[in-house]
Order: sequence, then structure tokens, then C-alpha cells
Amino acid sequence: MNVNAYGQATCRYERQRVTAGRWAVLHPLGHAEFAGLACSVATVRAWARDLLTGRVDASALDDVVLLLSEVVTNSVVHSDSGWTTGGSITVCLGLGGGMIHAEVIDDGSATSLPFVRATDFDSDGGRGLLLVEAMATAWGTHHDPEAGTAVWFHLPTNETNRTDRANGANGADGPGSLSN
Repeated sequence: MNVNAYGQATCRYERQRVTAGRWAVLHPLGHAEFAGLACSVATVRAWARDLLTGRVDASALDDVVLLLSEVVTNSVVHSDSGWTTGGSITVCLGLGGGMIHAEVIDDGSATSLPFVRATDFDSDGGRGLLLVEAMATAWGTHHDPEAGTAVWFHLPTNETNRTDRANGANGADGPGSLSN
């Protein structure tokens, strides 16, 4: 467990935000922790859909839910989150600069980091990060020994009025352009 300057425990999400500059220009919408189990994939989809409905256009919503399904499935199958008792996955969503930022943080793996695999035409799996690479405007990974491994991606969106109201009428208080 991590402790901040005030002696308070910080969660894995906060640790990743501190160590990764990609959150500096984003408006965080929410983060949640899920069990490292296959059944959590459907729960993550429902949580993300609920959080983003009314904030982003329908096409972007469908795309982010699809890619989150792939990345969360990879976390369950390939990381310690799915292989150890009590393993967990943290999912974070944010908006900024006309983009949705999604991040999945897991317990990491002692044997590998996330990468795009070459797959055969008739393979049953192995296409999750290939889909992320094809659909996202940007994506990457970040490993922090204490916080875990994050896979993040950006998708373009037209933010709706729900976000505009949250950021002020003219959006002047909203985040700037995305950079990593």
C-alpha cells in the first residue's frame, strides 16, 4: 500500500496518475476497482456505459466499451490480477481535448508486459491489443512496480452537454489538448 505526504493511503489509480503525465490535461470522470475474474468484464462494460452515457456520442461509447472489454479480458487472462486470489483490476475514465481516455491497471505479470501479438487467421484469441491499435488514436502501457501495469488508450468523441455543464458554460475550465 502507498502512503501520501499526509500519511493517508493512496490507491493504485492515484499512484498511476502521479507517475503518468497523460492525466495532467484530462478531466477524470471516475475510477473503480473490479475483481480479477472473467465475470468482471461485463461489469466493467456496464459501469463504463453508465458513466459515459450522456457525456459522449453513441459511436464513441460503443467503441470504448468494446476496447475496455478487450483490455480487461487481457488483464484477467495474462496478469497476476487473474491468477492470484484477491487480484484486482482498476478501470479509469476521463475526458479532455475531444478524447476519451480509458485506462486499465492490473497487478502486472512477472513474465511479460502487454504487447500486440501476431495471430493466425483461425486463432481463437490474441486480437485484443490489435483492435486497440487499429481503433484508438493513441495507446500505450505504463508499468509502476508498486501500482501495477496500465494499458491506456484514447478515442475521439464529441462531448455532450452533460460534460459542458460540468466544466462551465464556456468550457474555459476544461482540460487542454492531450499529450503524453
